[in-house]
Amino acid sequence: MPENPEVSVVIVTWNSAEEIMRCVNSVIKNSDVKTEIIAVDNNSSDDTKEKLEELKNQNDNKLILIFNSDNRGYTKACNQGMKIAKGEYIFLLNPDTELTDGSLDILTSKLNLNKSYGAVAPKLLNEDGTIQKSCRNFPEYRDMFFEMTLLSRIFPRSKIFSRWKMNYFDHDSEREVDQPMAAALLLKKSAAEEIGFFDSRFRMFFNDVDICKKLSHHGYKIIFCPDAKVIHKKGVSIYKDRANMIRIWNTDCAEYFNKHHKNYILQVLLSAGLKLTGIVRILLYKLKK
Repeated sequence: MPENPEVSVVIVTWNSAEEIMRCVNSVIKNSDVKTEIIAVDNNSSDDTKEKLEELKNQNDNKLILIFNSDNRGYTKACNQGMKIAKGEYIFLLNPDTELTDGSLDILTSKLNLNKSYGAVAPKLLNEDGTIQKSCRNFPEYRDMFFEMTLLSRIFPRSKIFSRWKMNYFDHDSEREVDQPMAAALLLKKSAAEEIGFFDSRFRMFFNDVDICKKLSHHGYKIIFCPDAKVIHKKGVSIYKDRANMIRIWNTDCAEYFNKHHKNYILQVLLSAGLKLTGIVRILLYKLKK
């Protein structure tokens, strides 16, 4: 293990055997900064643990492994990794990602430029090289209404109907953003400690929205840096247990609005909408199987 790693890469795994080796090897291969890799496994039932042990045997000086005896959810597992991180920076990374050459170096250099920068995110790419639209504004009640009524899809370029998911943004220019996806997100560890890491009330979703909200409240800026590129096989873990993920997403969404936008009437309407659309989404998923 590097005595003074500059970056602590935190990866949470759950049945990630097919992706984890490519992910870890891409970190080792494509970074010049000193890194430690902390992998936290949420009691995988496939051979993820064996793959991680194999990676550790190959790169003993880089990997720290934590094997949970139960599935604690992404948020709590991620906090386990962040709290033992020794690096000046924490790089949250999904197991279904692969770093491109120099991407982590570009991100750390960018975060070093300004004391007010609390986090920086790369451009996410699909496996075919097309852009994943990964930046979002902080959601409001009206945004959820536009999502549920499909107005955001009907008018994807509208800055009103598509305000939350920013479908109008080309993701080719650097800019300050509210919230990038945490599939690949570099944080200053001091900032993460200051805001208390992830809020454990969010099991798997909206934790990234909440942590960015907390960074913003503490005066930090979040930068989208398209010069750094990370390949992301979007939704791999989610689709392994799709119906349950829809239920957890709805619960976490309601919890986010309960925390940040308390309004009894709107919360009741949101909960009803989430329940209805959740049933529809699960039925559609089961019909497609």
